[in-house]
Amino acid sequence: MQDITLKQLEIFNAVVVAGSITRASRRIDLSQPSISQQLAKFEERLGCQLIVRNRGGSIVLTPAGEYWFSVSTEMLGRLKTVFSEHDQRFVRNSLSLRMGLTPTMRGRFVSEAAKIASRQPGFVKFEVKYATTSAELVEKLRLHQLNYAIVSDDAVVNDRNTFAIAPLFEDAIAWVVPASVPLAEIKAALSPDKSATLSTPLQHFVDMDPQLSLRNSSFEWFRHSLPKATPTYSASTYPLAVDVVAAGLATAHCPMSLMPNLPGSVRKLIRLVHVENMKRQVVLAMPKHLMSLRPYAQAYNGIAEFCRTEYAAEMSISDPDLGLTMVA
Repeated sequence: MQDITLKQLEIFNAVVVAGSITRASRRIDLSQPSISQQLAKFEERLGCQLIVRNRGGSIVLTPAGEYWFSVSTEMLGRLKTVFSEHDQRFVRNSLSLRMGLTPTMRGRFVSEAAKIASRQPGFVKFEVKYATTSAELVEKLRLHQLNYAIVSDDAVVNDRNTFAIAPLFEDAIAWVVPASVPLAEIKAALSPDKSATLSTPLQHFVDMDPQLSLRNSSFEWFRHSLPKATPTYSASTYPLAVDVVAAGLATAHCPMSLMPNLPGSVRKLIRLVHVENMKRQVVLAMPKHLMSLRPYAQAYNGIAEFCRTEYAAEMSISDPDLGLTMVA
């Protein structure tokens, strides 16, 4: 594929975006015959037609054209990002940190990560991008859309040769129950005898989005531990599930890494029961080549140290008025 040029991809992409060769000619300042010639060479090399031109001059993509438009958009976008990073690192010597997170990691963590980034030499910008799952964040790392991401360890199993990976903490999973439910009822509900009458919140649970890695184990836990409970509510993120629990409507599962980020007003409305054998390993991932750049490496090490010490210490319930610790 060496005879397919970047210029051909740019021209093809511009024609599709503009909707016609005439409009693309004005946009990229290239004559219509030159555009047509490059498109013809591109199609000849691929061995198929990409664009069908209508009488009015507008274009329609063939199935192959749809595929190559998607490919060219991704490749050109990635190249733009790479050049932008090059300019920041090697020309302007500046640090623009783009951090990828799932919604579990928010307030408390984001504020500290921003402080760590702001202390690095050449700092100009700190940006947070959220995605529902670790898999989505890892894909953004691969495409150079992020500098760092906090993800579950199993999401980077195939990227250990290209990413620097720092273990952060073991993220235990808790069963979250409205604080209005008496402790005696919670213990009765979890006892081997399933004949006990459940209070209203214990009769319902929040089912998580199927994309979330813990969803299946959570569903199985409810099926075995609370067979009378029904998945009355659903949520796409763990913070949303906890909001339903705090309203006194149901129970749910959530990672303990969410706890430092919950406001006190919410934590007072819930109890936490640690669930045995439901956990995940959380890591900080960054493209390895960034470790050779001191500001990025220092920010990476600073964030990892904060997570291992201060943040991990806050992922527990020490105040008996806010919850309980027991193994279900």
